[in-house]
Amino acid sequence: MGYAVEMRKQAIEVDARHYVEEDVDEVVEYLYNIYKGAFTEKSIRQHFDNYIGFSYAEYTTAVVTAHLPRGSKLLDIGCGFGSTVIAARNAGIDATGIEIAPFEVNFAQRRLARMRPQDDPQLVFKQGDATKLDQPDTSLDAVTFWNVLEHIEDCEAMLKAAWRMLKPGGRVYIECPNYAAHRLEAHYHVPWDPELRHDREKAADYLRSQGRDPAYFLTSIFCRTNEEVLSILKGIGFEPLDIADEMSMALTFRNLPAMLLQPMRFRKFHHPARESITLVARKPANRM
Repeated sequence: MGYAVEMRKQAIEVDARHYVEEDVDEVVEYLYNIYKGAFTEKSIRQHFDNYIGFSYAEYTTAVVTAHLPRGSKLLDIGCGFGSTVIAARNAGIDATGIEIAPFEVNFAQRRLARMRPQDDPQLVFKQGDATKLDQPDTSLDAVTFWNVLEHIEDCEAMLKAAWRMLKPGGRVYIECPNYAAHRLEAHYHVPWDPELRHDREKAADYLRSQGRDPAYFLTSIFCRTNEEVLSILKGIGFEPLDIADEMSMALTFRNLPAMLLQPMRFRKFHHPARESITLVARKPANRM
């Protein structure tokens, strides 16, 4: 595959520490198979750079280390190829990851063994369903969902599991596309009509009209919205925070002075058509 060879060359040129040639060939073939008909070649290259490379991991690490002290215990749900966990561990966070795809877990374990031989890959990266994870109650400082909630059918069950695992005062970090927004669909990169989220078959027909295979959408994408996620978090008991500075965004009487001083900030955070669902949510310190 000529494109795979070119991808391998680009990856090794970017940073030879993170890959060996066989890894890149395997990953490109895997991405082509799993995203066939959904991702374009350009999208696959971007996915490789962002999620197998460390460009996105550097952003997520900066976000969590701004508020979590060294040694904090963090679980990355849907950790994929392991970049975010490795970056967090390099920054002093006791990060582990769980991923449902065996290929991705195996890749993450092999890469960790090369990059951090002091770590045990089998303990850091585990394969399985995060909703059924045997993690002790109140044992984590943070749980992260970096572009993952749109791939989990029962979002509420997953966030309740995160609540159970978090210590009082612990945080959940969320970023995912908002399907109530007029934007490019995050995986197919075609214009998205928010009304399509109400009818999956109609959405599939639309993707076919764009020359795309809707199989990945029908099996792996669930249309999360900003309103839905905020409502679930509130129902569980989480306090929503701005991801930039952890200012409370809860619509409560206690926050009335802040809402009057910065109405546009609150409006943007809670806006139904916000492009992406990007936030932190804190488990109150007095809740178990």
